[in-house]
Amino acid sequence: MLDQGPYKPRTGLNVPVITVLDDAGNIIEADQRRVLHYIIQRGFGADSIFLSSTTGEWNRITNSQRQQLLQIGIEEIRRANTLLDQRALPVEAWAGVTALTKAETLENLELAAQLKAEMAVIAPLGIADLRCDEIVDFFERDVAGIVNSKASDRGPLPVCLYDNPELAVDAAVPNLPLSCVELLSRLPFVVCIKASVSRQILQDYLRAFWRRDLPESLCLYVGNAPLIFRVDEVQREAGISSQELAVAGVVSGQANLLPREWQSAWQAIVNRETDLIRVYEKIFADFDEIYSTGQGQPLNVKLIAGIKQAMYSQGIISSPCVAQGTPALTKEEAELLSERLEKVLNDLRAGVDLQCLSNPA
Repeated sequence: MLDQGPYKPRTGLNVPVITVLDDAGNIIEADQRRVLHYIIQRGFGADSIFLSSTTGEWNRITNSQRQQLLQIGIEEIRRANTLLDQRALPVEAWAGVTALTKAETLENLELAAQLKAEMAVIAPLGIADLRCDEIVDFFERDVAGIVNSKASDRGPLPVCLYDNPELAVDAAVPNLPLSCVELLSRLPFVVCIKASVSRQILQDYLRAFWRRDLPESLCLYVGNAPLIFRVDEVQREAGISSQELAVAGVVSGQANLLPREWQSAWQAIVNRETDLIRVYEKIFADFDEIYSTGQGQPLNVKLIAGIKQAMYSQGIISSPCVAQGTPALTKEEAELLSERLEKVLNDLRAGVDLQCLSNPA
């Protein structure tokens, strides 16, 4: 068998897919499958899809539902890959395996390996019974035991670290300590990190792990999506030349609604098309504004509900319901969002090429 070398995650646009729920909190399987095809856009949307993600409300649903999302998602992404445009590369399935306990996280990791996900994603600080000083041992002993024992012909299941302060169980430790990440990066199966972090912490990660193709390097995906439009500045401030792109991709929840548009924006960033980058930065900032409730709350407080409402109003999903515990829109807020959405969509259609617009579901 030809040795393909160590696995490298696919670069580009990673979409943390929403979870489509009915008003009783059950997953609407047909809609969930439809959303995956919409996000993929026959190869012109997502490069990889994050299943059971924060945007997908993993911490608001049951563990059986998390596993259902992995089973549906991996199966449907495989099916969608048979329908791609001949110019497109296969889309990768990244399985979010984080649960509220170590035991459930390991159970989900084992399922991801059995289902042959391209990669598993773990947010250590989101596991309620895992102390920060236990993380390295947990990975070295328990995670390694599963990914090695369930190795496929590609080798052990690769793992992506996920750092997001919104998930931190301990408010005193909102981000993964850099020393912890440095130790985890030495494990051969830990290949990248998704960083939904501040500009400063993103720079810290770049300084620590931008090593080009050296073994100790980690691929870095920008989870605080607006920062991608200023990545040259971020790199320079981190002491890294902006001549070469030092990040592997961007993670955008907004791309559930606008997959082709975000893919086009990523290509503009890769190709250093400054004028087009500024166009997309403005467009996506306008979309962020429509999710604001206008009641003095933080902009992202109802982001998930806003994304679902936007997709519902465009006929992509049949239900805008959120999980219990996720901030929901009021009827008035939903109506206002739909009104704002039409204006921003019209501006989008006027501002970018037709082939860069997402096709209807």
